[in-house]
Amino acid sequence: MNIDSLEAVQLGDTTQWIRVRAEDPSNPVLLLIQQGPGLPMINEARGFEATLGLERDFIVVYWDQRGCGRSLRGPKDSEGISLQSMVNDTVALMVLLSDRFNSGLFVAGFSLGATIGALACARRPDLVTALIATGVDIDGVAAAHSAYDFALGTARKRKNKRAVRQLTNIGEPPHVNVSQFGTRVRWASNFGGVTANQSYAGIARSLIVSLMRSSDYSLGDVVRTLRGVTATQGALLPEINELYLDDLLPSIDVPVVMVQGRSDMVAPSDAAVRYFNALESPSKQLVWFESSAHTPQLDEPQQFRDLLRRIRDGVQATVVLEESDIESGGSI
Repeated sequence: MNIDSLEAVQLGDTTQWIRVRAEDPSNPVLLLIQQGPGLPMINEARGFEATLGLERDFIVVYWDQRGCGRSLRGPKDSEGISLQSMVNDTVALMVLLSDRFNSGLFVAGFSLGATIGALACARRPDLVTALIATGVDIDGVAAAHSAYDFALGTARKRKNKRAVRQLTNIGEPPHVNVSQFGTRVRWASNFGGVTANQSYAGIARSLIVSLMRSSDYSLGDVVRTLRGVTATQGALLPEINELYLDDLLPSIDVPVVMVQGRSDMVAPSDAAVRYFNALESPSKQLVWFESSAHTPQLDEPQQFRDLLRRIRDGVQATVVLEESDIESGGSI
């Protein structure tokens, strides 16, 4: 690896951490913004290299955002967590990377990370070559109902009494506290609506194993990371529940590629299609991953890597969008 460095960066009022990795320093920069809320990214470096191999085609920047992962090293690091502060941090990091590498950035965000990335790109389009938004959080109300209705409906169909009981106990959305949110996510995950063929326990186990195997995290970092997930969720849930990107971000002045898993029950497809059709952008693509849920980068890694390579090379990605998925008057 020609570049492989763990670095502290000052973003706003906090010190945060990035790992920068690349085989060829002449490649363009790819900033990865993790899903969550509250999940780290630096721990994914080993797994992403094995399954995606992004370092062959990009200078890849793995970033632990405010209040999570290695960037959570003291009480003050979890203060001031909001969508606005995380967008501010993203813009600050984009400026730093653009100045350092003297090039436009490819910004790839996942779930809420895609939302944060989109808001940051809209603010500083001059720094961005393209935005890749995977499973982007668009409509908080629709997302909550999609996940809950899917989980409860599947539980009833499978006669899973425990799931039915727990989901009925939390009631319909909005789910305003971490416990309710966790119950909804747990059963949506167990029934395949988050990551294909992986349960909630499997997802949690993968997180812990990746943290423990990474040399970038001490045992204390691991403990703080796991606690930080809950704290960040608690801070952001009120904003996530009210999120409506259609009004908040009707235009983005950079090329946009939206990536959507066909079986995503967390970021519903109808909201993605609606937002895509209305979005004003210099160019836009909506790419469907037919065998994926909310995490195409994990469910279909080779196809995801190929897509990023085509975007890098300026090749129009293949878009498959059935007429039934397009609102009246919509087009791609």
